[in-house]
Amino acid sequence: MPVLVPLGNPGAEYAATRHNLGRIMLQRWMEDHCPNPAVVHQFSAGTLYRLKHPFLALVPGTYMNHSGQVCAEAVKAGFGPERMVVLYDDKDLPLGEGRFRLTGSDGGHNGLRSVMEHLGTPDVARLRLGIGPFTRPLVEFVLGEWTDAEWARLDAMDAPFAAFMDQLARAGSPAELAGKAGFRPPA
Repeated sequence: MPVLVPLGNPGAEYAATRHNLGRIMLQRWMEDHCPNPAVVHQFSAGTLYRLKHPFLALVPGTYMNHSGQVCAEAVKAGFGPERMVVLYDDKDLPLGEGRFRLTGSDGGHNGLRSVMEHLGTPDVARLRLGIGPFTRPLVEFVLGEWTDAEWARLDAMDAPFAAFMDQLARAGSPAELAGKAGFRPPA
């Protein structure tokens, strides 16, 4: 059963920021597929939810830079890192693009870095969700709110993201998707 880990910052002030794209995309998918997730376990650093079969969601309750804390707690509770799929924003991908990988560097993303450090491995499946290109200082850009034009691009991501979720559900494990998943923004 895949465990989705949507990265972002908690609280209303960050809910509509670019840095919360992992959470935003999962929430949008849940509106159509699983509007009432059940709490499976409350960890000190986040919450594990049961979504539409076959998914679980492990939502960090910490700020982005400490996202890995809840992943480490989940591993201690028996949820292996090989089941986790981290969903996060990537400044180096065009807005609307999604790339799936099973391993790699953190690419300068502090949330992914925290996950990798707490799990002790770079072998963490991840769906990189493009927010680029950025033209301002990075912190200002990722913590900035979406423009109306960007929201329209996010609307266009819903169908490809849902298709990714369908692929992951059919595969049963992140490793089965190697080289087969991802999406590009519509033309």
